[in-house]
Amino acid sequence: MVEPVTPAADRVTREAVVVEQHRAVVPATTWLVDAAKAAARAGRALQVRTPADSRLTFPLELLLRDGLGDWVAGDHDGFRGFPLAWNGLRFVRDDGRTPERPAPAPGSGDLEVRIVTADPPRVGASAETAMRALTSGPPRGWGVAEPVTQPWSTDDLAGHVRQREPRPVNVVVAGDGVIGRLRVSRVDGVVVEDVELSGPAAGVVTRAGIEALAAASAPTARLVVVGAHPGRRSGLRSPGVATALPYGVLFGPELVAKNGVAHAHRAPAARVKLLGSGRHTAVWCRFDGDPAPAYEQFAGLLHHFGAD
Repeated sequence: MVEPVTPAADRVTREAVVVEQHRAVVPATTWLVDAAKAAARAGRALQVRTPADSRLTFPLELLLRDGLGDWVAGDHDGFRGFPLAWNGLRFVRDDGRTPERPAPAPGSGDLEVRIVTADPPRVGASAETAMRALTSGPPRGWGVAEPVTQPWSTDDLAGHVRQREPRPVNVVVAGDGVIGRLRVSRVDGVVVEDVELSGPAAGVVTRAGIEALAAASAPTARLVVVGAHPGRRSGLRSPGVATALPYGVLFGPELVAKNGVAHAHRAPAARVKLLGSGRHTAVWCRFDGDPAPAYEQFAGLLHHFGAD
């Protein structure tokens, strides 16, 4: 007999906690967040099973990704598209059937932004910077699950983080047509803030707006990645195999100082721009305007800066 793990589970085995969600849109509710924590504590995989045409919110997508969980969309893997079958302990890949591979449309879907900052000037600063670039305003609210319940306040957010130190803290952040997750953790004694946002639609934010985001993040960010995700619209992920197409990446002053400005100048990308000066110099690299696939340029940059 398998012991109870969480009341949210519909099925628990030695290897997995399976939660059924018969909804058109599945968010990271308190129940699902608790189920993910319980599955992690028990050393099991969280598998969220939905109808084949359901969609996931971005916070739930991140919750499953970070916990190495699975999305079972009908009888297929919602993220990778291959067929799944129940083996008595968990849903696993069914190699006897052909994967579904819908072709992504480049440049379509939601804009996707990730900013990693070490020693932020205050908790939530990078979320504010990104949200203002994407929506022209600050975040509207935050919470430990969806829907967010707290109005945006960096003071309240800092208090929430202090209460849980030294444990990592994950909260959902929401703005006008943008949603995502803010993670605050301590790595080697340094506070690291990692914010990931999805929305608005690619093309709504101008190139000048993205350049402004890079410039605003440059003094403090360790890494900024901007891309577009063809499989996600209005913050909702449809089943399929699409992955984000990178548009640009910024390496912050810490990494530029480690390798030198001349090394940054030689970055293998279509467009390379230094931001700031002296020990505050960062480098912003865009992939448009080069026949090489963006993925190849991105991989080349990570290798160039020793970040792969």
